[in-house]
Amino acid sequence: MNESELIDQIYSTVADPGRWPDVLVGAADYLQCTGGMLVYHARCGGQSTAVLGRLSQELLDVYFKHYAWDVWSTAMKDKPVGHVLPLGSLVDNRALRRTAFYANVLAPQGIEEGIAVNQPALARDGGFGGFGFYLSAGAADSAEYNRKRLQRLTPHLSRALDATLQLGPLTDGSRQLARVLQLMPSAALLLDNRQRIVHANPAAEQLLREGDGLTCASNGGLRLSAVLPDESLALSRSLAQALRVADGSGDLLGEPLRVTRLSGAAPLLVVPVPLPPPAFSLWELSDTARLLVLIIDPGVRTLAVATVLQSAFGLTAAEARVATLIGGGLSGPQAAQVLGVSPATVKTHLGRCFEKLGVRSQVELARMLSALPPDRANFDSMT
Repeated sequence: MNESELIDQIYSTVADPGRWPDVLVGAADYLQCTGGMLVYHARCGGQSTAVLGRLSQELLDVYFKHYAWDVWSTAMKDKPVGHVLPLGSLVDNRALRRTAFYANVLAPQGIEEGIAVNQPALARDGGFGGFGFYLSAGAADSAEYNRKRLQRLTPHLSRALDATLQLGPLTDGSRQLARVLQLMPSAALLLDNRQRIVHANPAAEQLLREGDGLTCASNGGLRLSAVLPDESLALSRSLAQALRVADGSGDLLGEPLRVTRLSGAAPLLVVPVPLPPPAFSLWELSDTARLLVLIIDPGVRTLAVATVLQSAFGLTAAEARVATLIGGGLSGPQAAQVLGVSPATVKTHLGRCFEKLGVRSQVELARMLSALPPDRANFDSMT
């Protein structure tokens, strides 16, 4: 592949981020390298991520677990963005070969040298990142020659990466999900992987403005917080547990969390729901939604809507409770947990609700409930 063809391939990632591994392989071949990597190094305690081109995923996992701040990454951390550097010029190669990082990550892949360039788009939240390409012993002598070739490619790699990251929030499904949440009568929020609020529907905005039980805390972005300190800590732990499920590092979800309301009203019920990962791993660095947080308010409107459903549509009390919970955004198993019944019972009630209300999906049910007035008198005046 010549340079012109490679540049065309680089820009193809804007339309299809799934092509980044192919671009890294193509660039590695062009630069006479074993493989390449687009990597983000999170600050201590954060989550690093990478896209690989012909490098070992198994050894990447070892790298992130034990050597993420190895001698090469430490040397690159404060280097200027956009300037390609041979890693051998930053670290003594004899000292490198004595490290566990070399023995356990580099040597098994035949890597002796590298060229790397930091990217401005990845300098965020105390971390850094960029492109790295790695050479075998036989190609190590050509590091300077290929450094110059990578320098010519860097503006194109940078622009393609910038566009990919900027388009992430528009293409990962968060906007479509946010539109659905606007139809829901109960409060719902979308949070990113740092527990920051990226979307709140009207019911959630009103609830947070009132500050009765839940509120927003401004700490590196708006975050959901409980009014009582102990409950705020429990909420943060519950959200962190759900995020671990979302990123695949955990598999257990806690119980829905009850949050006390200082007004004396019935406690709110907070239900975090993990969302699937984005199609492109570096979209995690954008404001991509990773959690749907449903807030169930057993207050007057919910009870009134249930009453309207019973009197106007002939739902039983049990069916009306299921309809308000499912229409409010809960899944069948979650509604079963709230009501203390089996998922099979909820499924049976929901089928009857759909039949009596003339709807076929949860979205249609949510749309219908959001249009209902909060009392029977107002409903009668509409009919």
